[in-house]
Amino acid sequence: MALVNAQAEFALEQWGIWARISRPGPRGAISWMGPMMDRAVGQIIDDSGYPVQSWNDGDCEAFDAHVMRHIRENNPPVFQALKTYYADAADEYRSVSKADLAKRLRINRSTAIKRLEIGINMVAAMLAMAA
Repeated sequence: MALVNAQAEFALEQWGIWARISRPGPRGAISWMGPMMDRAVGQIIDDSGYPVQSWNDGDCEAFDAHVMRHIRENNPPVFQALKTYYADAADEYRSVSKADLAKRLRINRSTAIKRLEIGINMVAAMLAMAA
């Protein structure tokens, strides 16, 4: 289960990088998931030893069109939590903190974390079904 959720979080991180860049495709970006994802799913490491974004445009577009659209249509509060956490960060390479997520959603921290967990589990389930 932990590996499946790690893969879901990796997918959301890649989608978030892609969504934050106002152009058709993602460019190389340092992933905040760092060494954990390197061990978990074999992420690409650049010459300086930092993990880099490894999905291409097609991957991100397909993920957005299928997985994220399904979540957006079927559970808008969860989609908003995922979007805010992964894609709305001011820093192009990082997500917002969970405390900041709660502030931005105007809900308490516990509810924000639950929505985030539900979203990660929805992504994990959809990725497992696609495999």
